[in-house]
Amino acid sequence: MSAVLGNLENYSHDAGKGLANVTFSVANWVGNLFGCQHREMSRPFSRQGETYRVCINCGARRHFDDRTWVSSGRHYFKPARTSDLQDIDKTALRCL
Repeated sequence: MSAVLGNLENYSHDAGKGLANVTFSVANWVGNLFGCQHREMSRPFSRQGETYRVCINCGARRHFDDRTWVSSGRHYFKPARTSDLQDIDKTALRCL
């Protein structure tokens, strides 16, 4: 709640920038209240130079440092791309 109040104070100083901050803060607060809490995370995955863990419940990713074995940063969703599917072994698909 203090983050929302702090953003409302910023809104009074800079109208255009503050409105975006208020909107983001309210959306973030509602998401934290009703959204996934990311309590069950997968083992670390490394792919194309990126190491991350995935939430078992919603699929959100979080960066993972493989040197210190610590997750860091915010959770994010990576957009799907067809280029990610090119690594699939097509011989396994023929068996279906």
